[in-house]
Amino acid sequence: MKLLYICLGVNKGRCIAANVGLKNSNGKYINFLDDDDILMPQHISLLVKTLEESNYCVAYSVAEEHQTKTTNSTEQEWRVKRKLIRYKQPFNRLLLCYMNYIPIQSVMFERSLYERYGGLDENLDVLEDWDLWLRYAIETDFIFVNEVTSIYYTPYKGIKKRKREIHMYKSEKEVVQKHAQYQLKISAEQVNRDMDYIVNVFNKKGIVFYMQKIRNYLLYRDR
Repeated sequence: MKLLYICLGVNKGRCIAANVGLKNSNGKYINFLDDDDILMPQHISLLVKTLEESNYCVAYSVAEEHQTKTTNSTEQEWRVKRKLIRYKQPFNRLLLCYMNYIPIQSVMFERSLYERYGGLDENLDVLEDWDLWLRYAIETDFIFVNEVTSIYYTPYKGIKKRKREIHMYKSEKEVVQKHAQYQLKISAEQVNRDMDYIVNVFNKKGIVFYMQKIRNYLLYRDR
């Protein structure tokens, strides 16, 4: 395996760093990996195989969320307090317009998409991956692989979690305003299929829905 390390000298932010990586890449497929995320051994081979055996340009798999809590005052030591699968949705363009349900490291895409539609918006501080996926989704469908192949970390309750949620909420408004310029070409049939999934599966109600809510509360509530 050949690795190319590019030192920017100073911290210029994740979007600029990622775009430098995109510009200097030369492989057929691209996959982001932040320093606090983990790819499982089968991640790359599985997504490459999926793309090679299909007509899709983008593939993504399931990611497991690990919520962590520091165990000392210096925050150098931490442990995982909770594990869960937050997102396990097949590709749905309308749902992607509404929320970012595809973690950045779980996606692999052809470099040709970057060449045609560009990389990350360097004016964004967070949710830059959501903006990129939606920009690509305007032009192409994604193929979903229903297997856990990566891990990402988030804070487990407390001040850090609340600060992160506030930051994400404010940034979401900024990104949604930017999305006003994106125009989707989608048939009435596709709207019907996407809405059917959102209404009857993603936002399902009934006894199963409420049983799951109760289960999640008992298992995952902050103690």
